[in-house]
Amino acid sequence: MASPALDAGLIRDCVAFRRAVHAEPELSGQEYRTRDRVAGELRSAGFELREFPGSAALSARWPGRDRSRAVAFRADLDALPMEETSGLPWAAKGGKAMHACGHDGHTAILLGMAKHLARAGKTYATDVLCLFQPAEEAGNGAKQMALAGALDNPKVEAVFGLHGWPELPFGSIGVHSGAVMASVDNFEIKVLGRGGHGAQPHLTRDPVFAAAQLVIAAQSLVSRNIDPLDTAVVTFAHIQAGRAYNVIPEECLLRGTVRTHTPAVRARLREGLETLATNLCRGLGLESDLRWVEGCPALRNDAAMAAVARRAAISAFGAAAVLEPRPSMAAEDFPFLLEKAPGAYLWLGLGDKQGGLHNPRFDFNDDAIEIGIRLFLGILEEMQKPA
Repeated sequence: MASPALDAGLIRDCVAFRRAVHAEPELSGQEYRTRDRVAGELRSAGFELREFPGSAALSARWPGRDRSRAVAFRADLDALPMEETSGLPWAAKGGKAMHACGHDGHTAILLGMAKHLARAGKTYATDVLCLFQPAEEAGNGAKQMALAGALDNPKVEAVFGLHGWPELPFGSIGVHSGAVMASVDNFEIKVLGRGGHGAQPHLTRDPVFAAAQLVIAAQSLVSRNIDPLDTAVVTFAHIQAGRAYNVIPEECLLRGTVRTHTPAVRARLREGLETLATNLCRGLGLESDLRWVEGCPALRNDAAMAAVARRAAISAFGAAAVLEPRPSMAAEDFPFLLEKAPGAYLWLGLGDKQGGLHNPRFDFNDDAIEIGIRLFLGILEEMQKPA
């Protein structure tokens, strides 16, 4: 069954909403104005709304015949801390934040789906939960919603999300059978030495030299310790030490990130980096202190729910439009929702008009909003069929 035709007025409203949100972006944890805009639209449409104390999260519930069961759909609300340079009439104001990752488009899609449900007045076997989530870019918004019971009452049987993807052709849908996006963990290593005069390195224990060795040696954690058929990245992104040309400092600070697609590789890289930092520095007569900041798990689609999404996408857009792209090493906090219910995360092809995500000229392709709404509605219809 193909997804339903959508009212042209509804799509125009969603585009206008998306551009209004784009013009007034809010950073992670601050999305109250965006949340209130969504709530205003859905309260008048007859949805049962739930807000969460101390959070900009919102759950909008469309009642079904069995109020003890639900299918959930999620959109993220937050923007990134960067200045927009697109020059568009609806460009971000203020210069401190912008929707460079398309969350304004995701929100407009889920709002459009919800408003279509209200206009159609159709009742499904289950409740429909529309989850508007803050703080995805901070990596903790989904976890907070899950801990607050957003997927517990009614019990969510499946949860679906999507992300606009500029690298995929416009109109295509990316459906992964397993790995979608990587886990992300951050680390901070202090290399602790003994400072001194730059002309007398033999009287010091140089932390900068040791840190340079560590940056190079850490690449062997992937190239010589991880199966080449697995995927992993160890990146050092920040090095800080000293203030003078001729003073060897007491310590050197390193910061970076580790990304993988499997829990086993994730655990092995953490153990390997801790061991390497300790032993390499001690071998050079220094000490190290590693702080590990655990982030999001790897995003892996449930096989059955990915099959549901694939059938819905083929029914709505044809088999040629449904792709299975390679997974990304970027991260998402959607896995915290998948810990509560099986589900799938889809990529919505935007076409590369404004370049990739997280660039200062990015703008969500408004023509993809209708496609996203139809995809979600098709998944909802597919979920009503007997297993």
